[in-house]
Amino acid sequence: MKNAGILLLLVVMVGFSAGCIGTSTSSSTSPTSTPSKPSYVVVNGTKIYLSEIHFYMYGMKTCPHCRHMHEWIPREFGNRSFTYYELVDNRTNMILFDELAQLTGITGVPAIAITYNGTLYAVIEGEYNVTATPQIIAAAIKNNGVLLFTGRTYLLSYKDPKARLVINALYTIFVKHESVDVQKILSELKTNSTSEDNSTG
Repeated sequence: MKNAGILLLLVVMVGFSAGCIGTSTSSSTSPTSTPSKPSYVVVNGTKIYLSEIHFYMYGMKTCPHCRHMHEWIPREFGNRSFTYYELVDNRTNMILFDELAQLTGITGVPAIAITYNGTLYAVIEGEYNVTATPQIIAAAIKNNGVLLFTGRTYLLSYKDPKARLVINALYTIFVKHESVDVQKILSELKTNSTSEDNSTG
C-alpha cells in the first residue's frame, strides 16, 4: 500500500466530516427541496454518473454512526444504490468482516465500499460526507486505484500486482459477499514484496 499524497489528503479534508455527524444538527441554510437530482456531476473534467454508484456497508444496528450512514446514503443516492450487511447475530457477516480486518486493519463500523460502474474505487472506515462521493471516485479514477481510508489515506494501485491481490479480496468481501483465503493472500503479499519491487508512482 502506498500513501496517496497531498491531493488525496485534500479530498479527505474537504469531503470528510470531522468527528461524528449528528442527525439532529440544525442548518443555517434555507430548507429548499431539489425538484430532481442531476444524472451526473463533473469533477475535474470527469463525468460521474450518479446511477452507477453503489455502496456496500458492514454495520451494526447498535451503532449510531451506522444508522446515520444507513439513512444518509439511500437518501442521497436511492435505495437501489445501497447494500447493507448486519453484523449483529450474523455469523457469515462477522466472518467476512474479520477477513476485512485482517487484510486492511479496519476494525470499526461502518465499513463502506464504493463501486462505480461495477469497479471498486474506495473503502472507508467510519462516517464520511456522502456528498463527497463523486470527488472520491474521480480521485480514485485519476490515480487508477482504490482509495483506502482507515485513519490514514492509502492508494491501492490497479497497476501494482500486490495491491491487486488486496483489491480483488476487498471486492469479493464487499461486492460478491464471499469469503477469501486471507492467509494465502498475506503469504503471496510477503512473497511478492521480497521478489519484486513495484512502484506505483
